[in-house]
Amino acid sequence: MAATDTAPAEAPGGLLDRVDANRLLRPLVRVGLPAVLLLIALLLIPFVFTRVAPYTMSDGVLLVLLATASLGLVPLTGYAGQVSLGQAAFYGTGAYTTAILTVRYHQSPLLGILVGLVVAGLLAWLLGLALFRAAGHYLTLATIAVGLVLAVVVKQFDLTGGAEGISGLPALSLGGLEFSDDVSFFYLAAGVLVVASLVVQRVCRSQLGTTLLAISDSPIAAQSAGVDPAPQKRFAFVLAAVVSALAGSLYALWSSFVDVNTLDLNLSLQLLIIATVGGRRSVYGATVGAFVIVSLARFAKEWLPAVSSHAGGQVEIIAYGLALILVLRLLPRGIVGAIAASLKRLVTPTAKASE
Repeated sequence: MAATDTAPAEAPGGLLDRVDANRLLRPLVRVGLPAVLLLIALLLIPFVFTRVAPYTMSDGVLLVLLATASLGLVPLTGYAGQVSLGQAAFYGTGAYTTAILTVRYHQSPLLGILVGLVVAGLLAWLLGLALFRAAGHYLTLATIAVGLVLAVVVKQFDLTGGAEGISGLPALSLGGLEFSDDVSFFYLAAGVLVVASLVVQRVCRSQLGTTLLAISDSPIAAQSAGVDPAPQKRFAFVLAAVVSALAGSLYALWSSFVDVNTLDLNLSLQLLIIATVGGRRSVYGATVGAFVIVSLARFAKEWLPAVSSHAGGQVEIIAYGLALILVLRLLPRGIVGAIAASLKRLVTPTAKASE
């Protein structure tokens, strides 16, 4: 009688261990892998930007600061569906608060950053009490007004430097390390960007993120389920303000100067374009969008000097507009959203075939 070979049954404990391991590894891969890739990309920027014309390390610092400032639009615009054109107001609030404390009152730059975050957060919370009773275009117009009002206010007082602004900010130093040049400041700002990206991603993947999506996709159904949208949106608004203020404070310390241009409406438009081009629902889209925008500005100035002179030095605004139109037409989810959708289509048939 022939013996039949039978595969030994797997012990239940081993199967459960594998299932538990998969459950642990899946979020680590989903969250940790993109963060590691982002960190590697940021670490490579100094080597690329110091060797490839026409980039400079100033472009690298500006890239990470713009990416950080636009991060807050992921929960606010991408998840909650609220369009804010007042992010420059909070960016400028962080910058001015840091400048006033360090130059006027001779406090440490780190204290200036922390107070800037608190001031911007309180301002956003107070504004949110009124703004989130509005909706749609009314909210957009209200945030524009906030930036315009602050721009007028800072010109009226000696404390804020009037129209000339405030100069002479000290270099930021931490643990005996002074970040006084572009390369060292880039690494500091890149570290801040990675940490801020992880924090924002954590918020978006929490219950709050799910609630914000529900409010955005079906506000009537959310309200019928007993969800009050105002507090949820207000939290997203405050988070976006604090993240923008962090970038503004870092900008002030990097440039050692701050003026009314940090409150400019063009900056708010630029941040919204960055979020849209990169992908409004991806924290990593902020970095991709910032890279695209900084590259467009640099190459437009270098390769189209005649157009730049005829456009009053604003050729980058034209480039931003063209990029936004192309992305909205061809990649409505943004660059990162389109890549993620393509990868999902590639993986799904493979998964089905293996079943």
